[in-house]
Amino acid sequence: MENNWDALFEKDQLKIERDAGRVFKGWNEGRIYFAPTYKYSFNSDAYAGETATSKKKRRTPAWCDRILWRGDGIVQLSYYRGESRFSDHRPVCGTFIVDVEVPNRNTKRRSSNADMRIGAEELLPTDKGKGPA
Repeated sequence: MENNWDALFEKDQLKIERDAGRVFKGWNEGRIYFAPTYKYSFNSDAYAGETATSKKKRRTPAWCDRILWRGDGIVQLSYYRGESRFSDHRPVCGTFIVDVEVPNRNTKRRSSNADMRIGAEELLPTDKGKGPA
């Protein structure tokens, strides 16, 4: 049986509420081209209740894991789901280009984007409660 994720996505609760303007006004989400991320049987690629031996009630698969963003100067480059099996969810990943302005007190010239590229690792804390490295 072929899955019709587009038809299922039309019934997605978050999509319906966002389209109606009731939630997350001004927030964006990239186009979803991946299969639903929830609910999977443990350590399996089968949705919960989908296997012949399953005693659990079948659940309609859903996109419970999402990335929403808000603000100017943000461009999404990718939006996809990972395939790890450590949970009943599948992780969702995205990559973005984000324009940022970094004040420089030593000079009044504005730095180019090439000067502003920072690896994510440089922004992560390296020790408990301490700032970036």
